[in-house]
Amino acid sequence: MELLFKSAFSVGLLFLTSFILYLFNRFWVRPQRLRSKLRTQGLRGPSPSFLLGNTPDFIRFQPKDIKALTQDGEATHDWARFTFPLFDHWTKQYGQRYNFALGTYQVVYITDPHLAKEISLSTSLKLGKPFFLQKNSETLLGKGILTSDGEFWAHQRKTIAPEFYADKVKNLVHIMLDSANKLINTWETEIEKQSGTANIKVDEDLQSFASIVISETLFGHSNSKVINELQSRLKRLERAMKTPILVSGVPLVCGRYIPTKSNLEKWRLKKEIHSLIMSIVKEHSSKVDVLQAIINGAKMSAPGLAAAEQLIVDNCKNVYLAGLESTANTAAWTLMLLATHPEWQDRARAEVAEVCGESLPDATMLGKMKVLTSVIQESLRLYPPGPFIARETLEDMKFGDLEIPKGVGVWVAVMPLHHDPELWGPDPSKFNPDRFANGIGSACKIPQAYIPFGNGPHICAGQLFAMLEIKVVLAIILSKFSFSLDANYVHSPVMENIIRPGHGVNLIMQKLTK
Repeated sequence: MELLFKSAFSVGLLFLTSFILYLFNRFWVRPQRLRSKLRTQGLRGPSPSFLLGNTPDFIRFQPKDIKALTQDGEATHDWARFTFPLFDHWTKQYGQRYNFALGTYQVVYITDPHLAKEISLSTSLKLGKPFFLQKNSETLLGKGILTSDGEFWAHQRKTIAPEFYADKVKNLVHIMLDSANKLINTWETEIEKQSGTANIKVDEDLQSFASIVISETLFGHSNSKVINELQSRLKRLERAMKTPILVSGVPLVCGRYIPTKSNLEKWRLKKEIHSLIMSIVKEHSSKVDVLQAIINGAKMSAPGLAAAEQLIVDNCKNVYLAGLESTANTAAWTLMLLATHPEWQDRARAEVAEVCGESLPDATMLGKMKVLTSVIQESLRLYPPGPFIARETLEDMKFGDLEIPKGVGVWVAVMPLHHDPELWGPDPSKFNPDRFANGIGSACKIPQAYIPFGNGPHICAGQLFAMLEIKVVLAIILSKFSFSLDANYVHSPVMENIIRPGHGVNLIMQKLTK
């Protein structure tokens, strides 16, 4: 008995020692080793706290009420220094490339345009999505095209991306026009109610517009009880998942598996969304190309029926949310910019009238709208959907003169690149669509530093779809209304999955008279 007890004690002690050594290596030795490899290359950065890294710094510097204003009280398009003041502070202190830590997770932060170009031109699958972000978004996005890596991701990309190539997208213009006309009818009714001038919260209505477009594109219809329930639950789950990115790397804080009230609600919504999507899939028509591509791709790549079903659901969520969020917000930011620059509103409107006449725009007409294209490109420069492009080295990698060890986050900072006077000239914070008159190559000295849709192999597969959709809705709005910014507008870009107008965008709208 005593021998048995000693053996059990020895085994327990060995297990405990091994576990302590694992924790010591995971939370101290490995971060120190990675940081040392970066430091030996001249990469500096703020000193991290044990376990928490630089997360306390982010919490301390996080602004409570963001108002991106100049000293004269005017809205400024150089808003990132208000929304992310710590990055601005560190860049001034440590330069265009430095190292910080989210918990024990090491990140290389990059605003160097030459290094950003190297990363953009990389086609290696060794540069993937950050593991902790994959885990934190698993409940919402699963392992779809937005979150997966390697060959598994490459197969999904190969299956889904062709459905958003130019030859396919131009056949979806009628869906965009139908949805835009519904939006116009709503606004015209509101203007009539208010005797010719209405104060309209355009960002909310543009969300509804984009929701119809992506539902019709993905599922083949947008007006059914199941679709409405799916949209409602996705919104609720998205709100529930808003964990700040800058604290999500802290070890032992991510209690994703603890049955708290919040987690139980997330799990319930995830299960309901799964059931709703599968009910749509079972009744869908094979003529809906995007959904059929997702189904075919899942059946070919997933091991077994249950895994295939899960992958179908995951990619439906990925495509739906990607098609909803960035399009609606970019359209809202662009309307805000046109409202505050009436000369550009007039130029864009005149172009729409010249190209379309009395007709609704088709794909050919939209391709001729150079002024409107430049306006949207400039809007995306000033208000890109995401402030960072976050990647992780899945193996040791080298970009230019910088060697980055396996397991390190690589964050390319979009806003500093989009506001670099060395790339854009002396007025990078001004709204000036003329800079894009001859294309991106002429607008920016290093075109790979213009990255509103991401970079590298993981660049947004639906960017042509998004650009066409934004063009359609803006062209229709410009042909029907004149608008100015509500006097009570508060300029407050905030990070909520993507960059949103924190207090919405209200416009004073009038119907044009012929």
